[in-house]
Amino acid sequence: MFKKVALFVSLGVMSVTSTFSLSNNVKVTNAANRTITVSEDISVQDFADLLRNKNEHYPFSDEFIERYQQDSGGYIDYANQLGLCVSKALCEPNQKWHFFSSWYERTEFDEGDTAKERVYMNLQCPELLLWIYEACGVNVSKVSAAKKVAEQGKVQKIHSSTLAKNMRDVVAWADLLENLK
Repeated sequence: MFKKVALFVSLGVMSVTSTFSLSNNVKVTNAANRTITVSEDISVQDFADLLRNKNEHYPFSDEFIERYQQDSGGYIDYANQLGLCVSKALCEPNQKWHFFSSWYERTEFDEGDTAKERVYMNLQCPELLLWIYEACGVNVSKVSAAKKVAEQGKVQKIHSSTLAKNMRDVVAWADLLENLK
């Protein structure tokens, strides 16, 4: 196993050089001329590199945070330890920070870990999952439906693992890959 080390490299604007289908990979080139192949088995690092130039805030994840952001634990406790702003009204800490600073940089990965396995299948925080869906450009109707599932789960006090599974039933891994730009 190896430990992820904080690496903040400006990746600049990404460009898609071909269209995607599960049988035809997308090649994305970043500002550093590094080509990333978006495929079923994209690595966690490559997936993260593609998310680096995404927005901090998106409408569905922010709406969810305003109503249901967790009060403590996980990324909230870490943000408090660092003295960062924790505010439902401001949707802070933002989910981009949550993904990179609180999760990715503090998580150990095996070199062969795929984003499907470690990101899509294992993350359980609904606000982070919504941000990832939006950052990947998933169809608005699917993100909206996943948000509704997450809201119902919060109201019914469904365990986070079940809530995340229910969200994945709405937004498939292929939806992320097909729309990632």
